[in-house]
Amino acid sequence: MDIDYLKNELKKVLSIKRYEHSIRVLETATNLASIYKANNSKVEIAAILHDYAKEMNNTEIRNICNIFFKEETKDYMNVDEILHSFAGVYFAKEKFKISDFEILNAIKYHTTGRKEMTLIEKIVYISDAIEPKRDYPHVEEIRKLALVNLDDAILFEANRKIEYLVKNGSIIHLNSVDMRNHLLMAKAK
Repeated sequence: MDIDYLKNELKKVLSIKRYEHSIRVLETATNLASIYKANNSKVEIAAILHDYAKEMNNTEIRNICNIFFKEETKDYMNVDEILHSFAGVYFAKEKFKISDFEILNAIKYHTTGRKEMTLIEKIVYISDAIEPKRDYPHVEEIRKLALVNLDDAILFEANRKIEYLVKNGSIIHLNSVDMRNHLLMAKAK
């Protein structure tokens, strides 16, 4: 699929700020794909489309999730930060006719992560967290780690994110906990 076509389609549905974020995620993901020898085409598509549904109407997003991702989203219907990922998968399939499970999963899990992520999923997940304009405590450490050990970078970022969510009394998606625990167990082996 032509990446320039996807960029143009993205411009139609996102604000300039969110579009520029998506471009930075694409650039970060492309760099990591080169380092880790991932399928660049799949990484590009997933990275550019990861926030396709981010600025859509929350009612529309909830309706999509209720119809197409009911089991996966039923406990999170009031957590818009999570739901846009699932709606993004819907648009990737319906509008762009994407059927590749690695691309779709990278879009779906770019916010929560999940246990046993593929390389492409990991790259899109961490790229969203560390793109150059992200600014939060320890992001520079995570950026440096991502260049040498993707799992360690994701684990560091997940710990930071979970700590932040707990501090703010926010819901933590079980996928994030599963991802963290899986990475910890793999590291202990």
